[in-house]
Amino acid sequence: MNANDRAWALTAALIGVHQGEELLLPVADWLDRVGSSGWAGLDAHVRSSPLAGRDPWARAGTVAVQGAALCALYLATRRSARATRAATSALTLGWAAAFCMHIAVSARTRSFMPGTATSVVPGLPGALLVLRRIRATRSR
Repeated sequence: MNANDRAWALTAALIGVHQGEELLLPVADWLDRVGSSGWAGLDAHVRSSPLAGRDPWARAGTVAVQGAALCALYLATRRSARATRAATSALTLGWAAAFCMHIAVSARTRSFMPGTATSVVPGLPGALLVLRRIRATRSR
């Protein structure tokens, strides 16, 4: 396994763990219990998102499409260290922002939003480690 493949494996693992929690725990049920996240835009997004909905098949389909897109991006960039660093860094930073959102909404609502557990561990610490490993591939 070369450095590009390792960067993709770490990125996919970080995303996969979090998306597994999103797949198992419907965010819509949580939103109904708490009433509102405190942000109208987020509430509207949750209510319209198949990933956050109650239908387990829709959630599974959404995660499958995300996985297919991740595989396609891997295949398109794996031969280039620069493209791999750019793509895996962007994905990791994007998911880190989502981890922060989960943690902030949980704190704001004094509840446990689905996705928060994997935002804490591996979540933010994992994202930092993945970014460090991705950056380390530059010097090799």
